[in-house]
Parts: sequence; structure tokens; C-alpha cells
Amino acid sequence: MDLLDFLPFLRDQPAYIQTLAKDIFPFLAALLLIVILRWLLTGILLRPLRALVGRSSSDIDDRLLEASVSPLRLAVIGFSLILVTFVFAFDIQVKNIAVTIGRALLISALFFGVVRWFEVLTLRPDAFARITGWSIPERLLPFLNTVVKFLIIALGVIFVLQELNFDVAALIASLGVVGIGISLASQNTVSNMFGFAAIVSDNPFKVGDFIRTPDITGIVENVGVRSTRVRQLDQALITVPNNALTDAVVVNLSRMAKRRLDVTLTFTYSTSADQMRQVVAKIRELLQSTDDVDPESVIVHFVDFDASSLNVRVIAQVLLSDFREFIAIKEAVFLDIMEIVESLGLEFAFPSRSLYIESTPESAADQAQADEEDADDPAPDQT
Repeated sequence: MDLLDFLPFLRDQPAYIQTLAKDIFPFLAALLLIVILRWLLTGILLRPLRALVGRSSSDIDDRLLEASVSPLRLAVIGFSLILVTFVFAFDIQVKNIAVTIGRALLISALFFGVVRWFEVLTLRPDAFARITGWSIPERLLPFLNTVVKFLIIALGVIFVLQELNFDVAALIASLGVVGIGISLASQNTVSNMFGFAAIVSDNPFKVGDFIRTPDITGIVENVGVRSTRVRQLDQALITVPNNALTDAVVVNLSRMAKRRLDVTLTFTYSTSADQMRQVVAKIRELLQSTDDVDPESVIVHFVDFDASSLNVRVIAQVLLSDFREFIAIKEAVFLDIMEIVESLGLEFAFPSRSLYIESTPESAADQAQADEEDADDPAPDQT
């Protein structure tokens, strides 16, 4: 449509006014169309929809509707630009630019809406398992949600750039070269992120667990994307990179179903065979009758003649995972063992060494000859 046909009074105006009107009026019309469509969107479409979803018991539909408002308004701007180019007669270059920008805005609105909807729905363990059949740890969800949002945004940027006639292949190739440099500079950060994913997926420990590695021993306080914080027994807070934990041998002491009691008792060599049989039998009976001790795991035997002691090996599994409870049982068992040893009149041995000094025949003869020579010597003069 020619503007002069739409506004015939402009034909009586000077040429520069006609040119200025042709340049300004379409943009004013586009702005007016955007305002009208936004009013229609808000007043006619969104208001009844808000009233409709407000009647439901769930708040998901309310959140989805509110998340759709901004993408719809962006789509209105793109649609208005395209519509104005078809209503008014623009130059071919202006028309192409306006249509390209309008289509880019529509694509942006589409991906923007997908991101906003994904922020509302997010990945949930139950929904993800129902759709895919896979179960994912809840601690991994923030990381996966961020990755999925990044992929959606990256895909939307590619489509928009392609619509704007950019050479996407060359751009991706150049970004690949830049990405290599970035990856080399941030390889530790990337490895720590994959370490976080490994920790969350394999679940070797969780917050509150007591762990031991070749370098640290303590309670896990936080598992982050880059590092894990562990509180040591001396209350020092250690920050450990996730890749170091994934490469290390981690012993999770909090997941012990039972604890091992393993001790070697040492008795003196004055212990008789009958006394040894009695002490072994009484200790075995003690452990088998002790609560929270697995009777099938009890092993008590006289095992070794050591350099300064007779050794009895005592092994049992205590059905307690808590360390404090295990220590209490261990103390009670040790006190009972001491009473058994005292009642049998035995003594515990400790590292000792006996030294025997003997005279050889040669040294004894030399000493006797020296004594005879002393006897033959005259007594010294007395003054």
C-alpha cells in the first residue's frame, strides 16, 4: 500500500514532507500495532487465561502461564515488524531487513519460551524416571538443569544467527579454535565439574559422611561443582578439588554395617598350657555371649611364640556402625578380659630382654693365675 494513497492530503505537501512522512509513518504505525497487539494479548488473552488457571488446585499451570508472558510479548514485536512490511510499501532492502529481524525475534521468543518453561518444570527424579526409565540422584539435578538450559540457549543462538545470514559453520569453527584454548586454560575446572558429576552419580559419599583418603580424614560438609569441603578431626576445614577425590581411594566409614575388633593379647612365658586353654576358652565364651557381637565371627586362638610373649589373637565383628558405640563395646570387652586374666592368675607380657653373662674356661684360668701371682708378691713395707 502506498502511503500517499492511504493519506491523500500528503500529495498537496512539499516533496521533502512527503519523503519524511514516508520514512516516519511506517515506524509509527509499527509502534501503534505493537501497542495494540500487546493490549489485545494482555486484555483479551492473558486475563481470561489467568482466571481459568486460577481455578485449578495446582500452581504449575499458573507458573507456566506467567513464564509465557515475556516470550509472547517478544513474539508480538517480531510479528508486528513483519506485518508492517506487508501493509506498507517499503524499499526491498528495508523490507528484507525488517522481515529478517522479525523472524529472528520470533525464533528468539520460541526458544525463550522453552527456557522459561524448563525453569518451571525442571528435571525431577520421579518425572525423569517415568519418562526415560532412568533414575538420577537429586543432587545431580542442578548441574543437569544448567547443562540443559545452556544447550537450549546455544541452539537458539545458532538458529537466530542462521536467520540473520551469519555463516554459522565458520562461526562454530572459529569458536572451536577459541574453545580449544579455553579448554586448555580451564582443564582443571572442567575436570572438577566432571568429578562432581561422578561423585553425585556414583554416590561414594554424601554430606555428613565420615570419609578417609590417603590425604584427609573427616566429615563431608559440602559437595560443590568444583570442590568438596571436609571437616577434619582437628576441626580444620579442607577444600578438596573434585577430580582429586575421584582419583583417590575413598573409604566411607559411615557406611560400615559393622566394625572389626582385632587385638593380640600377650602373656608371659610363665603361663602354663592349662592356663592358656582356660583363658582362650573364657575369652571366646565372653565374646560369643556379648550383645552386638556376631557370635559366628568370633575367633580366639593361641597363635604364636613371640620373642618375649605368648600371643593370643582375638577377632570379632561388632554389629555397630557408630564409632562411639563401638568404642564403648570395645572398652567393656577389654575390661572383662582383664578380669578373666586376673582370675586365672596370669600376667600380660611386655617387650623385655634377659641378659645372661657366662665365664669361658680360658678367662677363668687367666683369672686364677692372676690370683696366684698376687698371693706370691711380698707385702709392701709398712712405715
